[in-house]
Amino acid sequence: MSRLLENSDEFRQRNKSRNTYTENDNYVVGHPNAKSDGDEKGKGLNQGQVGSLTDIAKRNQLETKNTFNRNNPYNINNA
Repeated sequence: MSRLLENSDEFRQRNKSRNTYTENDNYVVGHPNAKSDGDEKGKGLNQGQVGSLTDIAKRNQLETKNTFNRNNPYNINNA
């Protein structure tokens, strides 16, 4: 057995203790911290929004400067 395999379980257990998520509270698609619900943690899709609060605010700010937006999408007719 390699040294990596010999030591891996010890390192895994040590790192698991620092993890916020546990076997009873797994980080999965349905977890509140995975959803884009207006906080800084969520990055998934929720009600048409993707990303954290900062991601959404920055995207909205950039959309105001962009010629193309939801009402005028970039496509072959106006490229």
